Amino acid sequence: MTPSAKQLIDQFNTALGKVSSAEQLAVQRQVADLLLSSTAPYSERQVAIFNDVMNGLIERIDRPALLELIGRLAAAENAPNAVIDHLSSNDDITVAGPMLEKSKVLTDENLIEIAKTKGQAHLMAIASRSQVSETVTDALVDRGVADVTQKVIANDGAKLSELGFVKVVHEARTDEELATALAERRDVPPELRPFLNLAGAQAKAPPPKPHAPTKPQAPAKHGRPVPPAVAAKPPEPQRPQDKTKLPEKPRPPVKPKRVEKWERISRSSWDR
Repeated sequence: MTPSAKQLIDQFNTALGKVSSAEQLAVQRQVADLLLSSTAPYSERQVAIFNDVMNGLIERIDRPALLELIGRLAAAENAPNAVIDHLSSNDDITVAGPMLEKSKVLTDENLIEIAKTKGQAHLMAIASRSQVSETVTDALVDRGVADVTQKVIANDGAKLSELGFVKVVHEARTDEELATALAERRDVPPELRPFLNLAGAQAKAPPPKPHAPTKPQAPAKHGRPVPPAVAAKPPEPQRPQDKTKLPEKPRPPVKPKRVEKWERISRSSWDR
């Protein structure tokens, strides 16, 4: 933007701050009429001026006037991309929603960037567009919750890539409503129809019954598992030991062994 254009915008914003809300609304409508009435393409300088002027108006006007301006800009086919991109990136879905859903000025790059960075309400608004390209739906399916995916599938103007169909079929295994909506689309690749039928059957199947909790098994002893009944049996209480010592009985005296001494009788004394 040239210095003269910036000076003009600063003067405009200063003058705008001195008038009443009703006068600001009148200025806003006149600027919007000037912006939207021209069919000729805007120069880069004109787009920059319009962008700064509209941003200044958006910050000052009250909410009803802002919503009126947004409705007019969302339906305009010749609105400057910078203005539309600024409004569609607003965190307030009331401001961004009409732009994301209706504006034809937004490019796929704008929509993909918003789909990757903003909340689920912004993704839902993009999924509601009359025409959504494959690259944009891929971004929606990647980040969107179940409601966003169902909105994409129910939108005949939303085109899905083959990879997008594969992801949605995978999600349909646990979502019966999504499986039903996907089965009604005519552009599902024929090779994915068997998988879609299987996903629909899985989604309709009742959930499995929870198993009864099993008792913990006792740790193995010497490499062999101990039966639960044996492991659960409490140990028998030990009997108290009587530590009182009884008096010892006197032992009888040991009699010494009788040793008989035999005298050696010599043969000579026998002869005597």
